[in-house]
Amino acid sequence: MIDALPIGPGLLYPDMLPENVWGSNLRGILPKSQWDALRIPVCDNAGNLCEVCGQPGYDPESGKPRRPDCHELWHFEVHADLAVQRLARLVALCPDCHRVQHAGRAAVLGELSMVVGQLRAINAWNDYEVRLALHSADERFRWRLQFEWDLDLTLLAGKVHVTRHPNLVVPASERNRLGNSFHK
Repeated sequence: MIDALPIGPGLLYPDMLPENVWGSNLRGILPKSQWDALRIPVCDNAGNLCEVCGQPGYDPESGKPRRPDCHELWHFEVHADLAVQRLARLVALCPDCHRVQHAGRAAVLGELSMVVGQLRAINAWNDYEVRLALHSADERFRWRLQFEWDLDLTLLAGKVHVTRHPNLVVPASERNRLGNSFHK
């Protein structure tokens, strides 16, 4: 099974990642210089606008303009006894669209109404369609919980270096060695 949903201009789905993959994101894994070398061109190529809603990035604390967030889109694939979280692409998102991609975290922070509002606005969905999308995200989350995920960053071959993993594939058993950026 390949687990991925489309995202793009005027199209956004909620997502939730299982705890066993939290924190092993590019911002946390890579040195700041390598992360900047990836994220800044993604945002520049998007005109420093969100690739979903077309709005500029802003600082959620101050409301001041800034680059959009750079978000990783992942494919979760299971073949026989191998479960792989594979980087599919990087996308520039405003904080509102980015929050939808982390709907579980938003719920914990009491921001689920903001997720619902953004889904309604972007997709022109009614309450039923929003509930269905959130239910589907929860089902994907529960499915993902069943597996320990190898991390595949081969999309970035030649662009980044991950210590101890020159092939850019990190076995699930070694993910915790990458550190956890969840609380950074």
